[in-house]
Amino acid sequence: MAEFILKKMVAEKGLADQFEIASAATDADNERYHEVLDYRAADILHQMKVPFTPRYSYHLRKTDYDKFDYILAMDENNVRDILGIVGKDKKHKIYRLLDFTNQHQNIRDPWYTGNFDEAYWDIYHGCQEFLKYVQNLKD
Repeated sequence: MAEFILKKMVAEKGLADQFEIASAATDADNERYHEVLDYRAADILHQMKVPFTPRYSYHLRKTDYDKFDYILAMDENNVRDILGIVGKDKKHKIYRLLDFTNQHQNIRDPWYTGNFDEAYWDIYHGCQEFLKYVQNLKD
């Protein structure tokens, strides 16, 4: 959901050509089994008029650390898994999405809670604040 929410926000600000936004999994199973966007996530994105495409996320690669300026995780487990793949975060690129907000917490995983609405709003808020952060760096 975060990929599509952030892409929409960036496009609405006319900044799409300045960002490369991609979603990657820390578990190779998504790529191996072609896991697609959960239908409940697709439902909430559709309800909120967030454009999305059917796709599956690829497995994060060590080379992605050099390719991207930021690697955003949904929770501490993701951060740990990301570090296991890319190694040390020498350039301070890895953050939890909600670290850019005043909440500094994990996004509750809707796969386990079943609450995709709650996850949507956490992700939306995190993306909003992340985008403000990045724009403030450019000013």
